[in-house]
Amino acid sequence: MEPPIISTPSLDHDFNNTWGIILSSTETKNRPLAGALFREYWNDPVSAERRYSKMLCQYTDMFEEFFNGWLPISYHGHVTDAMCPTTTASMMLRLSMFEMAGCRLGRPTSNPELRSTAAKRLGWDGIHLSAPCFALIENGYGAAMGPLASISPRSAWRDVSTGAPSIAVRLADLVSPPVLLRTLTDAKWGGCIGVIVEIVQNQASGRVLSPHELHSLREACTETGLLLAVDEALTAIHCGAPFAHQRPKYSGTVSPDLVFFGKALVVSGVGIRFDAPFTSKLGIRTTLDRRNTLEVWQYTGTQAMPMPLLISALGALEMAVAGDWVGRSKVIGRNSRELVSARDRRLGPRGLGGEDKVLGGLESFIFVRIEVFTTFMVMVATNRGPSTGWVRWLPRLDAHLMEEATLASILSATGTEWWKSFSVALERMGMEPEWCFWCGNHARNTRDVWCRTCCINACEVAGCLEQLAMHQCSKGKKS
Repeated sequence: MEPPIISTPSLDHDFNNTWGIILSSTETKNRPLAGALFREYWNDPVSAERRYSKMLCQYTDMFEEFFNGWLPISYHGHVTDAMCPTTTASMMLRLSMFEMAGCRLGRPTSNPELRSTAAKRLGWDGIHLSAPCFALIENGYGAAMGPLASISPRSAWRDVSTGAPSIAVRLADLVSPPVLLRTLTDAKWGGCIGVIVEIVQNQASGRVLSPHELHSLREACTETGLLLAVDEALTAIHCGAPFAHQRPKYSGTVSPDLVFFGKALVVSGVGIRFDAPFTSKLGIRTTLDRRNTLEVWQYTGTQAMPMPLLISALGALEMAVAGDWVGRSKVIGRNSRELVSARDRRLGPRGLGGEDKVLGGLESFIFVRIEVFTTFMVMVATNRGPSTGWVRWLPRLDAHLMEEATLASILSATGTEWWKSFSVALERMGMEPEWCFWCGNHARNTRDVWCRTCCINACEVAGCLEQLAMHQCSKGKKS
């Protein structure tokens, strides 16, 4: 039996939340430091910028504490930029050369002999410097541009791939250590510098990597001299742990070397542990040397990140700590999944008959089969479009969403009175629902056809407008 419906005017049915970037709409009071800095920056940007180095150090401290020892080293405009193999190779080479020079801060000088020695220390030769590449697990994210796009599940993205092609690792190889070792050995000879893996497979059903698979991958990377990087762009905080690979069930596996982060953390970038198998080759062991190492890489550019972005990133961590977002992700995820399972059972013969067939992902990073999702009328985040049969839910982690009755109000097909009110509010602002209710892409279309009763919209991709026209509600649509 589904919980009773309640009326809460502050709610909306956006389960996209700008691809998981927005984790709270009600708790800005829980970021006092960021709030004060924003006011200072708005009133006197010159004075605020003078505190930049101090604020960056403070952010690094907060990041290290929240993520249990991970240090943010490199910041980028988008996580795809952070995952560029040439950037990663340059970074690791710079760090190796820096340590060999005694971790002394100062302007870098040209030293071809030091460069060659530093590369050998990493187990690299000429091809790793001239054409580095990553290996990725098949059907992974793959990116929309650059070298990682070469193995993207989307053919349109593969068409625009550039640079040294990425190498695909079969999922089946993860349960066969000898085969995996041969695959990664061959990849290393071809210029591969590391393997990128997702804890939750993001482009289809939300399949979760098993502890055995992650352990096998870590062992094979260590034996072949490859670094192991985990893509945590969408899984950070959403999956019941600061990073998904830090969930207790993975505790028996030695740490990855790098993580790629973004989305919920506001800023995208690379995190590093200096005690992991590959990064320990750098020999950077003391706290002072590690902080100096961050600085020497971050100041290869003008700024690590712009001041407004730094303030926003500080605020996100403030709110995550104050609101226990990691704990909330478990409760909100569990309640959302129970409601989906209950709906599947109510569908009877039209349902899919079991949570394992209907749901994927971890905690509040939720994958829902499209046959069940379409009965809820909420806005979602696409993976590869409706053809996969799955959509993603990325609910916010506000405190009121921990109540199952509140979630039921959002997900109920009969809770449309406040949807109508929300439609009126949007129209007053000259706006409309931002995300396609069917595939989760931006709801860009040339016709004013969104439903004012259900407050849903559609895009012009793959028949989404047709699905909008056929949805159960026939009232409130403009002709």
